[in-house]
Amino acid sequence: MSSDLPPRPNFEFLKKRAKELLRELQKTDPRAKLADAQHQIAREHGFLNWSQLKDVVQSIVNRPAPPPPSGVFARFNTRARQATFFSRFEAGQFGHAVIDPEHLLLGVMRAATPVLADTRLSLDGLRATVRERRQTETPLSISVIIAFSDDTKRAIGLAAAEADRLHHTDIGTPHLLLGILNDEGSLAASMLRGAGVTPDAIRSRVDEWMNEERT
Repeated sequence: MSSDLPPRPNFEFLKKRAKELLRELQKTDPRAKLADAQHQIAREHGFLNWSQLKDVVQSIVNRPAPPPPSGVFARFNTRARQATFFSRFEAGQFGHAVIDPEHLLLGVMRAATPVLADTRLSLDGLRATVRERRQTETPLSISVIIAFSDDTKRAIGLAAAEADRLHHTDIGTPHLLLGILNDEGSLAASMLRGAGVTPDAIRSRVDEWMNEERT
């Protein structure tokens, strides 16, 4: 049975998995070698061999991502900038190679957005959901550059569109949350909606919250 690779596969994780599989194989066949485990993993993902899997993974990792919307980040207020800073930290702690919308949501929560103050969402609860729904790895060094994923760039673009629609010059955490919610297929959007956070609820108080972020 084949298994699709994630959008940003981690070759170090695949190598670690091969070593774990080798230990399992050697329980029934002491003569099993690492190459046997690597071949089995490659076949599981629909590749002929380990070398082919490695080449494809490396080409995906090295593929340049599309640039973020021009001029958007210059409009971020202090709290929105804090949210993006924290999102990089959260992604690194999970060992994730890119910053996805769920990491941005965690960053927004850590930036103490007023939008989520009255919800039942918590930082620990959000992290637990991410761990349940996604593979985690060894935390990345703070020196490692972690870029925004295409989904996060799209959410940021949608946040800017919300700010424009509301005739707001700056972009704050309410706009970031609206951008996340408007990308309905993301894990972050499902976590927000599961807690009763909706676009209409945010829009109804966005001016109030943006004034609070300016103080």
